Formats: sequence, C-alpha cells, structure tokens
Amino acid sequence: MKIRQPNKFLMITISLLVLVGCDNYEFVNTDEYLVVKKDETKEYSNEMTWKGLNISSTVKTKYIDGKFHYRVVLKDLDGVPVPETDYYENLNKGSLILTFYDIDRFELHKINISVASFTHYYDEDNLVTRIGTQNSENFSESKYLKVDDITVGTRGF
Repeated sequence: MKIRQPNKFLMITISLLVLVGCDNYEFVNTDEYLVVKKDETKEYSNEMTWKGLNISSTVKTKYIDGKFHYRVVLKDLDGVPVPETDYYENLNKGSLILTFYDIDRFELHKINISVASFTHYYDEDNLVTRIGTQNSENFSESKYLKVDDITVGTRGF
C-alpha cells in the first residue's frame, strides 16, 4: 500500500510535535510505564519538638542521571540562631535519619547523616540561622517515583 504525500507529511509533523512536547519528561520504567518530569524538585517539611529540640527541617530532593540528590536544612522554630540554642551541642553530637516512605507508609530507604558535618548558613546579620547539608546517592528511578513522604528523625543524643 502506498502512502499519499499529504498523509506522510502529516504523520511526520505529528511525530515531531510529540517528540518536542515530551522534552520535559522521560520514561523511567517501560515495564510499568512510569514517567517522571525532568528536573522536578520535591519538598518535605517536618518539625522536631522532642528531647528539647525546637527545629523545623526541610528536605528537598531531585532525581538526576541515576542519582537521588537531597538537601536538608534545619532551623529553629523560634528563629533563634541555631548554635545559640540550648539543644545545639547535643544535636551536633548526633545524627539525622531520613526515612523514605511510599504512599502506604512502607519504608523504602533510610539515610543516616552526621549533624557535625552540616554547613552553617549565615544571614545578613552574620548569624547562623540555619544549618544544612546536601549529597547524592545511587537510587533506582522507579524507587524514587514511589517516594511519597520523607520523615526526619534523630539518633545519638
């Protein structure tokens, strides 16, 4: 069967439009037909008010080239510079545990991070208002897509 010239042009045009329109997305797992938006950042927030802590945590994540990238930032809920708080010395001796859950609250992964390795972030008054860290790990794309929540816990103080 011979395809007429106008139909051939139409098929090529539609194919190109589909390819151009999908630039912000990529297939992750063709067996499950999972699609992830490229460069999408996810954010998870928690508050820690146990063992004398008074901290809010923000975890930002992004999946790039087979790696799971994360950034964790802690700040005092009352706005006090973190090193000046009553709990800072104990917090600095311990570690944070990031626990990854799927939509049904099944645990997918855990990361243990030493707080002593955190970077200090200064404000315009030269006060350390936040501390944080960022890193990356090898992580399967299909596992990353299943992450529905990340909680932040503590260990060692």
